[in-house]
Amino acid sequence: MRSVTTSEFEPYGYLLEGDWSEVVSYLLEHTPLPKEGNVYCRDDESFGQLKASQLIREKVFGLGQMESGYCNGNNTKLNCMEYHACPEVDVAATDMILILALPDDVIDGKLDSSRCKAFYVKKGEAVVLRPYVLHFSPCKAEGKPFYSSVYLAQGTNRDLEKKPDDPLLWKENKWLLAHPESKQAGMGAYIGITGENTEIL
Repeated sequence: MRSVTTSEFEPYGYLLEGDWSEVVSYLLEHTPLPKEGNVYCRDDESFGQLKASQLIREKVFGLGQMESGYCNGNNTKLNCMEYHACPEVDVAATDMILILALPDDVIDGKLDSSRCKAFYVKKGEAVVLRPYVLHFSPCKAEGKPFYSSVYLAQGTNRDLEKKPDDPLLWKENKWLLAHPESKQAGMGAYIGITGENTEIL
């Protein structure tokens, strides 16, 4: 398992230095954890008001409009890959695993799952994913549920106002490639992942 502290992570993102214990405490104490699957909140106003959240807004988004969300749950599979035209900041409130790919890994609109790489993120670490880096829900580490922040440019993941010409554009500022086995594929998402639906056990 690769670590986000190694040079191998650099094409995908970087560690954001700082003390993120306030984020960790909020996620563990004030956000839900489902018994099965994941829960995703696009923007939690109270979470965004934390001093640590505002510091992330300054450091990463240049005090631009930012949404402060979270994703908690029990995911173990690749399922889909998405990308945004902005960075994403994931603060791990528990150990977790991110499955990532680079834009160049998508060839003729298809991503072979064997090109994806898994990175271990330790509790308290904050990773900044670079714009257009492919990612999706974190996966459990050591079989334990995960809690993670999801800081993004404001408006990301809102429903689209009209049907787009681009088949990959799934939500506002969210392009999505689905594995045929995923729930999203059954909902009409662009099927763009080939190979195994990678599972982290």
